[in-house]
Amino acid sequence: MVFQILAQADKTRILLLPIRGNKTLFESHIRLKEMPQGPRVFKFLVKKDIEKYLPPDDAIKLLRKADTIYLAQGYEALEKKFVELLDAYQLRSRRLSVCSHCLSERRFKPLGKDAITYKGARICENCAAAELLRESDFRGLSRPAKSHLRRLLKKRRILDDVLGLLSLERLDPELTRFDVIPASKEEDEMDLDELELPEPFKSILRRKLSRLFPVQSRSVQAGLLAGQDQLVVSATATGKSLVGEMAGVKNLLAGKGKLLFLVPLVALANQKYNQLSIYGELGFSTSIRVGVSRLKLGHSHKIRQDLNADIIAGTYEGIDQAIRSRKDLGKIGTVIIDEVHMVEDAERGHRLAGLIARLRHVAHEAQFIFLSATVGNPAALAERLKAVLVEYEARPIPLERHLIFSAGIEKRRLMRKLVKEEGLKISSKGYKGQTIIFTNSRKNCYNLAHFMPGAAAYHAGLQYFERKRIEDLFGQGKITTVVTTAALAAGVDFPASQVIFESLAMGINWLKVHEFSQMMGRAGRPGYHDKGVVFILAEPGRRFSSARGESEDEIALSLLHGVMEDVAPEFDEEQQLEEVLANVVTVRSREELERLNKLTLGLTDLDRNLATLARANLVKGIEPNRLGLAAAAHFLSLGQIEIISLALQNGVPPLKVAVELESFKDLYLKFADSVSKTLRFNISQRALHGSFLDLLSSPELNNLEKKIQMQCMDFAKDFLRCTCLDAPYCSCALNGISLRIIELRMEGKKPSDIIDEFSDKYGMYAYQGDLINYLDQVVRYLDAVEAVAKVLGKIGAANESNELKRKIEGE
Repeated sequence: MVFQILAQADKTRILLLPIRGNKTLFESHIRLKEMPQGPRVFKFLVKKDIEKYLPPDDAIKLLRKADTIYLAQGYEALEKKFVELLDAYQLRSRRLSVCSHCLSERRFKPLGKDAITYKGARICENCAAAELLRESDFRGLSRPAKSHLRRLLKKRRILDDVLGLLSLERLDPELTRFDVIPASKEEDEMDLDELELPEPFKSILRRKLSRLFPVQSRSVQAGLLAGQDQLVVSATATGKSLVGEMAGVKNLLAGKGKLLFLVPLVALANQKYNQLSIYGELGFSTSIRVGVSRLKLGHSHKIRQDLNADIIAGTYEGIDQAIRSRKDLGKIGTVIIDEVHMVEDAERGHRLAGLIARLRHVAHEAQFIFLSATVGNPAALAERLKAVLVEYEARPIPLERHLIFSAGIEKRRLMRKLVKEEGLKISSKGYKGQTIIFTNSRKNCYNLAHFMPGAAAYHAGLQYFERKRIEDLFGQGKITTVVTTAALAAGVDFPASQVIFESLAMGINWLKVHEFSQMMGRAGRPGYHDKGVVFILAEPGRRFSSARGESEDEIALSLLHGVMEDVAPEFDEEQQLEEVLANVVTVRSREELERLNKLTLGLTDLDRNLATLARANLVKGIEPNRLGLAAAAHFLSLGQIEIISLALQNGVPPLKVAVELESFKDLYLKFADSVSKTLRFNISQRALHGSFLDLLSSPELNNLEKKIQMQCMDFAKDFLRCTCLDAPYCSCALNGISLRIIELRMEGKKPSDIIDEFSDKYGMYAYQGDLINYLDQVVRYLDAVEAVAKVLGKIGAANESNELKRKIEGE
C-alpha cells in the first residue's frame, strides 16, 4: 500500500502526517535550525500513544521512506525552509490542496473541484456539512430544512453564504430563491376584435385589455360565447373573472336572462358589485345580495339589494336564502360560481354544493361558469359539475419564490427591509411596488403594521367602510403594505407585486397547499407588474398545538413542493340533512327531488335522510311542513331546530334562545401581554381562555396593578357567579357577556360605546366589525326564533322576538 507524508508548516514547526492509504498512522512535528549547510532538523517529536522525541535523523529516514511527500499550504517562510531541506536530501514534494478542517483533526482529505470555501479556506463537503448541521441544530431547524440548506451548499459551494442565510447577514437572492415559476407563452391569446360581441360591450372591455389572456382565449375556444358550461381552473391573477363576465353580459344582451356572480365573502361581493356596475353603461342595473348589516349605525350607504336587477353580485348564502324562501329569482341567463373549490370547506362546503344543484334546478337553461384556483383533480371535478374543463396552469407573469428561515425581531427587521426595497421599485408599466403580508392573527396584523412604514392592518374584524378605505388607498398607491390574516386570502383582490408570509398558519392550523397557492398567487398582477415576488419567512421549530406535528420550516418546504389536493367533498349527516331539506323546499315532485339529490355533490342515501327529517317533524313524504320551511329559510340544522323548539316549549325567553344558538367569543384582554411578564404563566389574549379564568382564582392576582385587579374582580362579580359544577369553565360567562352586549345595544349604545364600557370596566376589547357581525347574527337568529314560534303557536314569543330585533337594529 502506498506510503505518503503530508507536511504543513506553521510559524515555528512543521507537521508531518505519515499516511498509508487514507489512514493517518501517527502525528509528528519537526523543528528546523539554520546550519552552515542550510536548514536542518534539530528536534523530532512523535505523538503515538505517548509523546516522545526521537533523533533528528529519524525524521529524515521517515521522509526518505515516503513514496510521495505532499505539501499543504501553510506558513510561507517556514515552508520555504522545509523545501530547502528536502532539496538538500534530494527529496521532492508536491503541493496538494487538503481540507483544513480534516487536517486540524489530523485526517487526510485531498480536495478537488468539489471543495467548499469557508472563512477563506477550502474544506471538504463532509466538514462543511458538519458545520452547517451544527448551526442548523443550534437554530432548531427540521430535517427537511437541513436537507434544503445542504442542497444550497452543494449548489453555492460557499459555506459562509449559506450560514449567512441563517443569521440574515448575507441574503443573496440567488440563495434565497427557491425557484421561479415562469410566465406563460402568449400563444393562446386572441384579439378582442376577433370576438363576436356587440361593439358597445367591446368598448368597455378595451378599457381592461386589448388582447385576451390565455385562459380567456382558451375559454372562448372551448365554447364560452356559444353557451357552453365550463369549469375554468387557473391560478390567481390570470383573468378568470372576465371569462364569466363575457358570457354573462353577452347572454344579457341576447335577452337570455340576468347574470348572477356569486362569491364566498361579503368583502369580495362588495368589490364585485363595484366592478360589475360599469355595465350600467349598457343599460343594465346591478344589485348586491349579501347579509347586509341590519343595524342602524349612521354611516350606512344605500346599495340596491333586490332580486330584480339585471346583474346580481352576491354571496353563496345570499342567493341560497332566496331559493330556500321560495322567492322568484326571475329569468336567469348566466350563473358564475367563483372559488368553486370551496365545496371542500368543512363549514360551508355543503351549502355551496346544495346551492349549485338548486340553481341548476331553478335555472336549468342558464349557462354555468365555475371558477376555481388550481386543484388536484380538475377533470373529475368538471365531470361532477357537468361542465367542460378549461385548464390553464401557467401564469401571465413570472413568480419568484424565496425561502428564508427567520424568527423574532430579526424577522421583523427583514420584513421591513423587504417592504422598503419593494416600495422603491417601479415596474415597466409605471406602478410602484406594493406588499401583502400574511400573518395568522389580528393581533399580529396590528403589531406588524405598526412596525412597517406606510402599512395598514386589514382583517374581518374591521367595519365595511374601514376595509373599503384601505382597499381604495392601496389601489391608489397611498398605502404601500397591507398586513392581513390568512383567512382573507380568498377575499379582496389587492394589486400587490410582493407577498410575504410571516406565518404559514391560518389561526393555529397550517395552510393547505391550495390555500398557500392562492395566497401566493396574489403577488404580481398582469398589466401592473413585470413579475411577482414571494418571500416565505419560516420560523424554525415553530409549532401550534392543534396543527399537525410538523414545524413551520418543515411545512414551508412541504408547501413549496406540494401537490394540489383533490376536491372530493364529503359531508356529515347533519350537513346532508340541511341540504336535503333545502332541496325538498325547492322541488314539486319525487322525480325532481331524486334528480336534485343526484346533482348535489356529497349527498348519499335520500330515503334515509328523508326518514330522519320526518322523525324530526320537518317533512311529510317529500312535502316540507311549516317548521321545515322555517328551518330551511333560516339555514337551521336539526340540532338548532331542536334547541329552539324545546326552549320555546319550556318558556325560555327568545333572547336567551338566540344567545344559546350563538354567543360572542371575540373578546380580548388589553392587559394580557403586560401581566404575563409579572406572572409565572402566560395569559392568553382570549378573555375566556382557561389561563385567564385560572388567574381569577390564583394568588398571583394580588401581584398585579390595582386597576387590573379591580377589573378582574368586576368581571368575576358580573359574569362568574353561577353554581355549575364545572364553573368557571362552563358556558355561563360566555352567555352572560353576550346578553350584556345585547342589553347595551338595546339601550341605544353604539358598538364603539359597548367596546368602551368593556374596556373601562373589565380591561377587555373587541373589534367593531366582530361586534356588528355578532349583533346582526343575533337579529337573524331572532328572525328564526320568531318564525318557529309562529309555527308552534307561541305568539307572545314571536312578538317578543320581533320587538327585540327592532331594539337591536336601532331606530
